[in-house]
Amino acid sequence: MENASVPMILKAISEVFPEEVSFAIADHSRYIYYQPSHSVDLKIKPGDAIREGTVTHKALKIRQKVSQYVESDVFGVPYYGMSIPLINRGNTEGCFTVIFPRFLGKESEKLPRHHFLIGKKEDRWIPVSFPNIFFIESHNGKTLLHTEKDVYLNKYSLVELHKILPQEYFVRCHRAFFVNVNAIAEIHPDFHSTFVLVLKDQNRTRIPVSQKYASHFRKLLGF
Repeated sequence: MENASVPMILKAISEVFPEEVSFAIADHSRYIYYQPSHSVDLKIKPGDAIREGTVTHKALKIRQKVSQYVESDVFGVPYYGMSIPLINRGNTEGCFTVIFPRFLGKESEKLPRHHFLIGKKEDRWIPVSFPNIFFIESHNGKTLLHTEKDVYLNKYSLVELHKILPQEYFVRCHRAFFVNVNAIAEIHPDFHSTFVLVLKDQNRTRIPVSQKYASHFRKLLGF
């Protein structure tokens, strides 16, 4: 594929996509062109190797179109990607990837957008507003919303909540936890570049920040 023709091709293609969308083109092992948008930027550079876990990697591997949501642990930013392998005479020559911010992804469109989550307690369902949720926990296959005084059961998994929750309130800090950034009282360093969060609730709940999420957590909070 001639690199010189790529910008012209992308310019034409971008006319049919929202301006919030980014684009990437790769050969069989590395990215050769990347056009970021103001809404989602994976910080890809020409020459970067294609990472495992990306939609580009999967599309090249199975030689079929792939559309799916990708967690933030791959590029530090969650996104919804659509990748199409470029196959010529039976040979896979590269891949074209469209990168949507999570609020534009097809999977996200199926989920509700409110300023609260529904929590179940005993025989009733209660809307729990985002500011009142201190942290969200996955425990024994159940999703629990923790407030100052109560704990509620929620129907969604943490993966699904990642597509619903506003980043200005919640950040994933562990495979089992989301934490409300406004509920953090203190951040303590821990072993192996990890952290422990002390929350503002009466119990001074301590929440771990695992090594997997530590870098993204620091970036979002700015320290």
